[in-house]
Amino acid sequence: MRASWSALHTSLIRKLNLRSSQVDFQAMRQADPELAAFGSIPALLEHQHARDGDPAARFAVIRALVMAAQSDQRYRSAAHLMVIVALWPGLDAVFWRLSRGFPDRRDDLPAEIVARIGEAILTLDLDRVTAVTATLLLNVERDIRRDMVATRVVGETLKSIADPVIEARVVETVESVEVQPQDLTDHLACLAQRDATLLRRVFVFGETQEEAGRALGLEPAAARKRYQRALAKLRLQQKVPPVLSHSGSPVGL
Repeated sequence: MRASWSALHTSLIRKLNLRSSQVDFQAMRQADPELAAFGSIPALLEHQHARDGDPAARFAVIRALVMAAQSDQRYRSAAHLMVIVALWPGLDAVFWRLSRGFPDRRDDLPAEIVARIGEAILTLDLDRVTAVTATLLLNVERDIRRDMVATRVVGETLKSIADPVIEARVVETVESVEVQPQDLTDHLACLAQRDATLLRRVFVFGETQEEAGRALGLEPAAARKRYQRALAKLRLQQKVPPVLSHSGSPVGL
């Protein structure tokens, strides 16, 4: 898992080290004053990855790179790669959070994350966004997590379905559900904080009941018991959101 993620990073760096990428970067420097201060791609990436650098300066550079990636200039492909590598520390954190929550999808994650961030870079509306870095990273993690949760719910649901007509309808219904953390938080407001956190870790962060319980200092049996009681309380008050009630057998069991 780690090897494939690291290999992907190495591949991107290798592409940026090509002479063609260096030539494209020089053209970018001439087109945008935010990039003119950096003599080379490595110098720019070092600036972006420095922990003690000026956040405002880093944001300005990312915005300039995204603009270059969205342009119709010859250097747009190099700029596109530079944005991905410049965001790598943040993408690395996203990768590890998702891989812990969805261990069965770890092999797919490297390609999925890079594909999603690549698309997000090209479709980001810079006229409506100020925090470019945070927006890109948060949107990519949210979208991948939402799809993975939906897939998990579908999988749990289909375990008990034999009729292909019903199965197709269930897939259509469940995949239309968007998991929004804030909506879920509103639903969980009636629970004790520890119970709400337990359910949120399972349904938003993709953890099993045992993993979520362990993070909260609970033994597996205690975590399962608290989970079932919390879910029962939500049902009693008719506050079970759709994503918690599609399968009949909650995710994480």
